[in-house]
Amino acid sequence: MMWIVIALVLLLALGVLLWLLWQREARKAGKVMRGAIGIPLIMLVLAAAGYGLVGYNEHTSDWLNDQQEYRSVARAIIAGESPERAASEVPVGALVRVLQAELVKNPSAMGWYALGSLFDQLGAPEQSEEAARKAVAMSPEEPAMHLLLARALIQKAGGKLTDPALAELRWVLDREPTHDGAWMMLAMSADRAGRYDLAEQGWQALLSRHSNGETGDLLRRGLENAREQKARQEKFAGIEAVVAAEDLPAGGTVFVYLREAGSSGQPLAARRQVVPHFPATVSLSAQDWLQRYPDDGAELVIGARYTPAPGGAVDQAAIMAPVKPLELPQDSPAMLVLERP
Repeated sequence: MMWIVIALVLLLALGVLLWLLWQREARKAGKVMRGAIGIPLIMLVLAAAGYGLVGYNEHTSDWLNDQQEYRSVARAIIAGESPERAASEVPVGALVRVLQAELVKNPSAMGWYALGSLFDQLGAPEQSEEAARKAVAMSPEEPAMHLLLARALIQKAGGKLTDPALAELRWVLDREPTHDGAWMMLAMSADRAGRYDLAEQGWQALLSRHSNGETGDLLRRGLENAREQKARQEKFAGIEAVVAAEDLPAGGTVFVYLREAGSSGQPLAARRQVVPHFPATVSLSAQDWLQRYPDDGAELVIGARYTPAPGGAVDQAAIMAPVKPLELPQDSPAMLVLERP
């Protein structure tokens, strides 16, 4: 509350100064001003009323209470010390707010790392990435900082491995080749991204040290899955469709999708593409797969949706092409004709 007192004192001083200037100008004009002494008091009252009605946010009290309650915890974390009160006993949201305020005044690598980890718990990967980058900048040789950044980048991509995340993981593994956490993060996120060569590499590295018991069984299943999906990836590589349309304006967005016959919901794969003209050729690559590759005996269909808006989303694509059975390997691209609803 000290800053409130200081602000009110400054406002009072300003009011006194205005009163003195008014009096001086009045004397120069040969006038006697009465009652002007009330100006400072009026300003003080108005300032207090304005703060009470406008400036005092409904959450300010909670914020001030959190600052007082958890400041010592935040400062201990920033200093790399064990706080007297366990961080696990502090509400995550409250600790985030207090840490942010303290880091502005006293930044540290451990403080930014802790803040990034808390944002990760809250499911805020963009904020986690920002904090992790600051931690890496302040402590570039610490593997934990790079792992936090890799995790944030993977979470931003929906759990999928990206090239920037891979670079962070490689940085750690180049220095600590047996780092289980880095290998596990690599294997799982590469699996989700359809990067099965990397997933296989990750599962093998983990199995080389943890081949016994239930852990070994889980890792072997992960490795087998990566190898199976890698083999199927070749079968489903380069699926093509030619999308045609009559009496439809070109320049919009087409969505070509693949799904199991009779299924609904998220497709197996989908490709979004702006088409400058019709007919348009669309190719589905490994990066377009949203789910695991289907079993060999699965019946597949391919279809398309279209919106004249070049930046349109799939839910705006009301113009459709009826689905057609897809036979693999393809002898020729699937022909899809868009029809007005």
